Order: sequence, then structure tokens, then C-alpha cells
Amino acid sequence: MQGSILSEAFTQIGITPPNDEHICLYSSGVIDSFDLMQLILEIEIATSQRVDLTKLIENKINLGFA
Repeated sequence: MQGSILSEAFTQIGITPPNDEHICLYSSGVIDSFDLMQLILEIEIATSQRVDLTKLIENKINLGFA
């Protein structure tokens, strides 16, 4: 993930991403709801695309979501 949009987004919010890309970021406590929104915003800024929040929360929120 190093050098990726996700890596940069995590850097911007000051959180180290987990090694396990399948772990649910939210329910595991890696990020809280505020951090999640910050992470999504950073991804949207970097990609110039909107993240569909409805689809995002249908499943576990892990590093494979973006």
C-alpha cells in the first residue's frame, strides 16, 4: 500500500493503516467515525471522485473498499 492513495490518505489523517487489509477499520477500532469521514474526504480529494457512502457501509470497511 506504500505510495498509494490510501497510504497518503492515512498519512494525512495521522493514522498508521493496519497490516491486515481485510480487518474492518471501523469495528476493530483502527479508526473512529470522525477518522473515517476524514479518510474518505482525503480519498475524494486525491481522486476527484465521490465515495458512495451507502455502498461503503453495506459491508465491512476494510482497505479493499477504495
